[in-house]
Amino acid sequence: MKIKIKVPKRARSSAQIVASIDDLLTEILLRLPIRSLIRFKLVCKHWHSLITTPRFSLLRNPYPNPAVGLFLPCSDGGQNRFGQTECLVLELNSRFEYVPFSLGVPPTAPFRQLNITEECSGFRILQSCNGLLLCCSSSWGRYYSKRYYVYNPTTKRFSALPKLDGASWGSTGVRGMSLAFDPAKSPHYKVVCVRGFDVDSEEYHYQFEVYSSEKGPWRKCGEPFTADVDFENGVYWNGAVHWISNGAGDSFYFNTDSEVLEKMPMPPIPDGWDWRSNYYFGESCDHLHYIEIYAPQIQFNVYEMKRDYSAWFVKYQVDLSPVVAANPGMIRDNFEPTDWHYYAFSVFVLVRGEQEEDSFLVLQIPGKAIRYNIVCKTFEIVHEFEGAEEVDDDSLTFPRVNGFQYIESLCCV
Repeated sequence: MKIKIKVPKRARSSAQIVASIDDLLTEILLRLPIRSLIRFKLVCKHWHSLITTPRFSLLRNPYPNPAVGLFLPCSDGGQNRFGQTECLVLELNSRFEYVPFSLGVPPTAPFRQLNITEECSGFRILQSCNGLLLCCSSSWGRYYSKRYYVYNPTTKRFSALPKLDGASWGSTGVRGMSLAFDPAKSPHYKVVCVRGFDVDSEEYHYQFEVYSSEKGPWRKCGEPFTADVDFENGVYWNGAVHWISNGAGDSFYFNTDSEVLEKMPMPPIPDGWDWRSNYYFGESCDHLHYIEIYAPQIQFNVYEMKRDYSAWFVKYQVDLSPVVAANPGMIRDNFEPTDWHYYAFSVFVLVRGEQEEDSFLVLQIPGKAIRYNIVCKTFEIVHEFEGAEEVDDDSLTFPRVNGFQYIESLCCV
């Protein structure tokens, strides 16, 4: 039996009054979860205009949001026609496994297949930055003519970046692309491109090009320079993009406002080592973190950078002994305790909470992802990987793949 409820005329007029006062309506909408706001944009054009303004986005999230999940690119597990098994295969694959950070009922994955536009057959994520993803298209037919996109996975909106003049995979190719976006400062973003080219037989040179969503096309910045860093893994923090040297060379950061390249100090490499090969470098809630693990060890420090770049300091000390005790599969029986590969684990991400005791690491162990509370020293399984039962018991599902943070955001692109 259907029940009809008659709404009094007075109630209807009260609702109309509320809807006609933008400030009051905004205050109500600001208290709703992001998923509800996405649906409410469809109520009417007026609500859509209120919710999609940069002012509303800033009021909704005046401080950096912590990540709520992680995107992990899936490998096809086979060789391509060039006989390569990693780089190109991953680049052509748009499938992702989603790792939620919540300890309750896992939310629905924002996407499993990344299909930004039908113009291209494959996409990969290059970087996550404060709710936006920098993505790259690639297909076998047009591998040498990539397109770059800025994508908001929460709103499903994207913007295609202008084509780079003369970009190729050759001597003047793109060596790195990084997104610079801070919604607390501006609704606009910048993309920093690093080009590489040969000047002589002894040194390899690089050149910055910058695109601004506010001011428009690509333009060159500064003079060519030399460096020994991996420009594919830039991290945005404190108004700059940062890159780490894998060896004993200098690490750098590029200030996107002053457009000046500066050197960045790093913790020293221990005696007996001459490279940084097993580290985590990332940003969370306006904090820059660095973790380095040398030799087989489950005790390590979490470093944080001072805002004036004067030094790194030890923010946390981590001991994973209880995690290993609860998950003996982390010990590889076919290796000696002194071997580099003795423990099977990696650091996916460090997430800072609103309160210090809410900060946690997300670790990968064989077949699972674990959320480890840095302060309370507690841990819980947050995800079991698809197909993990098909690999060796002590193997990592994602041995050489970085994850990309999912941060809910209403920011426009």
